Amino acid sequence: MSDMQQHLTEQLQLALSPSHLEVINESCNHAGPASESHFKLVVVSTQFDGLTLIARHRLINQLFKEELNHIHALAMHTYTSDEWQKKAAAPASPKCSGGHLS
Repeated sequence: MSDMQQHLTEQLQLALSPSHLEVINESCNHAGPASESHFKLVVVSTQFDGLTLIARHRLINQLFKEELNHIHALAMHTYTSDEWQKKAAAPASPKCSGGHLS
């Protein structure tokens, strides 16, 4: 697990006490040299109960205000427990238009 991935995981656990959490480093799927620049979050938390999708994303954006200066892309999939029971999976990430450079 990368340093940034570990940091994001720890901060989300502390702030939201999620019942389900995935922090996926998708940087290797994207063009460019950065190894900790693209992340996908799947967060299921009772903290999201009664919040709109935009309010959930704002909460996470505020939590990672400083980190977002170093992260190029942060995909957020935020669910209440009821929503997660119906979905049980987040959507797949789209392919990078720049492709992966080997």
